[in-house]
Amino acid sequence: MKSTWKFYSRTTGYTRLFIDLIILFFLAPLSILSPFIQLLISLFFFITLLLGVNALSFSPKTMGTLRIVAAIAFGADVIVFPWSTQLTDLTSLIANIFQAIFVFVIIMAIGFRITHEERVNADVIRGGICLYFLLGIFWFFLYQIVDFFDPVAFSMPEGTIRANLFYFSFTTLTTVGYGDISPINIFAMTLANAEALVGQIYPAIVIAKLVSLYESD
Repeated sequence: MKSTWKFYSRTTGYTRLFIDLIILFFLAPLSILSPFIQLLISLFFFITLLLGVNALSFSPKTMGTLRIVAAIAFGADVIVFPWSTQLTDLTSLIANIFQAIFVFVIIMAIGFRITHEERVNADVIRGGICLYFLLGIFWFFLYQIVDFFDPVAFSMPEGTIRANLFYFSFTTLTTVGYGDISPINIFAMTLANAEALVGQIYPAIVIAKLVSLYESD
C-alpha cells in the first residue's frame, strides 16, 4: 500500500545533517562568548535548514523557493540596526517564526519517513537522532518567540538569551530539569510541559519502531 504522505524524500541521507546538528549542539551554548560565535551559530542554523530542506520531496521550483526563504530567515536573524533595538528584535522574531515553521516541516518529513521504513540501517538511526535534535531546536525557537512578547516569561540567571533558552530546551526535552531556568508565563509553561511529554514519548515510540524493524529483519 502506497503512503499518501509523499512530501518526504526517500533518497536523501542524514549524515551531513547529523554532523551539522552535533556541531550546532555543542556550539550554541558558546554564543555568550563573542558576536562572531553568535554569527557562526546563525550560519549553522541556516545550514540546518538547507540540509533539512533536502529531506523534503517537492518540485525543483518549490525547493528553490524554500531555500530562498531560508536565506531570508538567516539574513533577518543576523541583521542588526544600531539605531533601533526594537527593529532588530522584530527581524529576529520574523527569523524565529520562519525557522520554527521550517524545522516543524522537516521534523514531520523525517518522522514520516522513519515511520514508513521497512528495514533498519545506519541512515535510519541517524535520522532518528537528527529528529531528536530537531525537536529541541524547534522548541528553542518557540521559546524565543514567547520571550519576544514577554521578556520576563522565563526566570533565568544573567546571560545571553539564546544560549540560556537553547540549554533550557534540551534539559526540558530530556526531562532533566535542573531548575535554574523556569517558565513563568503561561504560554512558556504550556510549551515546557508539551516538550517534556514529547521528550518522554518520543524515545519509547522510536526505539520500539527500530526494535520491531530489527526483529523483522
